[in-house]
Amino acid sequence: MTLRTTRRHLVDLLGDPGNKVIALSGKWGTGKSHLWRAVKADSKDDRVKAALYVSLFGLVSMDQVKLKIVQSAIPKADENPSWWDNAKKGWSAASKVLEGFHKGFSALNEIALLAVPSILKDRVIVLDDIERKHEKLSVDEVMGFIDEFTQQHGSRIVLILNSDQLADRRVWDTLREKVIDQEVRLETSPSEAFDIAVGIQPSPYADRVKKTVETCGVTNIRIICKVLKAVNRILGNRQDLSDDVLSRVVPSTVLLAAIHYKGIEDGPDFDFVLKVGNPDLEGRNKSADELDEHAKRRAKWRLQLQELGIHACDEYEELVVEFLRSGLFDVADVEAVIQRYASEADVMRARKLSQDLHQHVIWHYKMTEAELVAEAQALALQAHLLDLYTVSSLHELVSGLAGGVGVADEIVDNWIAAFRAKDSDVGDFDNFWRRPIHPRIQTELDAHKAAAQANTTIFDACEYVAKNSGWGHKQEAAMKSASVADFEVTIKSLEIENLRLFMCRFLDMCVHKGTYQPYFGSAMEHFTQACRNIVSDSSQARLGALITLLFKDAKIESELKPSATPAAIPSVSAEVNQATSPATPK
Repeated sequence: MTLRTTRRHLVDLLGDPGNKVIALSGKWGTGKSHLWRAVKADSKDDRVKAALYVSLFGLVSMDQVKLKIVQSAIPKADENPSWWDNAKKGWSAASKVLEGFHKGFSALNEIALLAVPSILKDRVIVLDDIERKHEKLSVDEVMGFIDEFTQQHGSRIVLILNSDQLADRRVWDTLREKVIDQEVRLETSPSEAFDIAVGIQPSPYADRVKKTVETCGVTNIRIICKVLKAVNRILGNRQDLSDDVLSRVVPSTVLLAAIHYKGIEDGPDFDFVLKVGNPDLEGRNKSADELDEHAKRRAKWRLQLQELGIHACDEYEELVVEFLRSGLFDVADVEAVIQRYASEADVMRARKLSQDLHQHVIWHYKMTEAELVAEAQALALQAHLLDLYTVSSLHELVSGLAGGVGVADEIVDNWIAAFRAKDSDVGDFDNFWRRPIHPRIQTELDAHKAAAQANTTIFDACEYVAKNSGWGHKQEAAMKSASVADFEVTIKSLEIENLRLFMCRFLDMCVHKGTYQPYFGSAMEHFTQACRNIVSDSSQARLGALITLLFKDAKIESELKPSATPAAIPSVSAEVNQATSPATPK
């Protein structure tokens, strides 16, 4: 039953004095204690309003339970002075009798325990967290307590427990069979759970978070509070975010936080979400009957992400995952991504139109294919605003429509034209998640990459390695393709500061040849041969002398032909030694 229905039913059960023991059960975090407090606060029954609440969490004996009841009752003494006077008279008489047998009964705890029957007479007692009691506290003892105080002292008991947290189902089955008169099970809806949570943890993004929480089916109030807190921390109290930006960042933030806090039953993991849009090879070209349980689960997750409007992830989601895993949060990094989203309003709108088209093709079965193709045609004009993965996905989607092949090709054409016009630097682009890329786009990327590599000089590559302590494909290609003549021309043409960097770095590579050779091939041999040529060239005596000294200071002078070292050139060993540890590939 939902929260509203359960509340009404619980009030009715409490209104019947014949129900001595009532159980309120449900999943952890769905608001059972919240429901009880609300019912208690609104009740017109004085016994319900004066109910005593005790959690059995970690308690090892019924004596501990009884002492906690006394502790919970004492603060309420002023609310019921006449009842309190009668209770004091009852346990005072009992304690005097016992004290006559043994003076030890005057100790505080013994007197408190003697007070329990008087305190609990005709009272409503709430026992919470039964499933978290200590193993030393047996269910038989709990049942004995319930039986004694309901039968002999006119008490009424309300049991609250998390039915999904029971380590031993027999405990609950035994209670249900032997002591419980009526049971009401709470099944809070995501909407009801969110309304409670947002009252505890307000958020300026509440409306959008609620929609995602409902779609994800999160019903745990504590987890929703954590999700709201994570969203507030990541996005801040921003008032300037457009609907397009919020539609982009809120669903994925809520989903990833709900996954992290285990709020989605049998939900996807981080890797699945971050790789959304990848081809699921295990499920391709198979019917539902042919899929195993793992593949069926992944198919369900894909549908859930489609419903949330999450079709691709980028560095924003990676930052969210990093924050959730480590608790570390770089405001500047997230701010930079959010600012980029905000400054790219046209891009965000194009992405939204792309997502809408996906939704229309998949879900809006009443739309004709002609209408869908017309929608795709309008989107083709904005293809330059989309990333290459989205364009590739759109091509596959639109190509499947009657008359859609031409429009699909136009989308790719427009993206390639814009890519060429921008002269984009794809750098060492690496499709790490192996997401599908249209063949023509891949060809364009490869050609652009090859041209960039061809334009990279060996000095450019060397400078990159020196400044970044690493390298990529572009630098590897430049190093491997450089000839002896290329090295010789480079050394002779460089200005002093660049020559200093170039020579020191390459001498370090020669010293640590085993580290670099797998990546740079024969670059070190070609460098050394170029240096030999310069040293043996009488027209380059000064440069040759410098090279000889550098090789000598690097302790690899044997790789050069013998040559005298002019005294006029000072030692530069300190400069060579600056290039100490080898770099690593990136």
